[in-house]
Amino acid sequence: MKIALLGSAPSSRDLAPFNNPDWEIWSCSPSNMDIRSDVFFEIHSLDMIADQALFLAWVKSQKKSYLQKLDPRFPNALAYPLDEMVAKYGGYFFTSSVSYMFALAIEQKPTHIGLWGIDMCATEEYNSQRAGCHYFVQKARDLGIEIVAPVESDILAPTPMYGFCGQSPMYRRLIARRDELRSRFNTMQQQKAAMHDDAMALSGALDDIDYMLNTWV
Repeated sequence: MKIALLGSAPSSRDLAPFNNPDWEIWSCSPSNMDIRSDVFFEIHSLDMIADQALFLAWVKSQKKSYLQKLDPRFPNALAYPLDEMVAKYGGYFFTSSVSYMFALAIEQKPTHIGLWGIDMCATEEYNSQRAGCHYFVQKARDLGIEIVAPVESDILAPTPMYGFCGQSPMYRRLIARRDELRSRFNTMQQQKAAMHDDAMALSGALDDIDYMLNTWV
């Protein structure tokens, strides 16, 4: 058994093995309503997305989906086994829909788990989500499950190792380049603020001239 976990990142989502019957497609996100989905996950509270009528109708039409809890409006949906998953994997790394999908996928004992449309670029928004995904990647590998991802995605790239990453010439070069760019950016911001103040002063002077022309001349 092979399970493909799908996010919605455009860099690699469409590269998933949709036409390969050996792969079961598990997906999440309203952005994936246009693709084959064998199992769909909506981990958010339905109350929070009650205004998304089209999406909820699509979820209802799915042959198998997982929600936070059973809901009579979704006869084909199952309640996500949260208690069992937290008891087994702990509660620290369920930081995204992908983490919930990953934990349940591991429980199916597949030979492969693939990641498509899952980048979680290392910005502030995705830092915690990426760490959660990496936790389950390691859990799966420890069990002998092969993890695959397209080269278009960097989701399997480990986070730079604290402290030791400073030995890398590339790391140091990027730090220096970041500091240089940040300094230039700050200088330009200061210049922008100064120019704004000058422009406002000129605007006031122009208004004063217009007043004099229209009133006294």
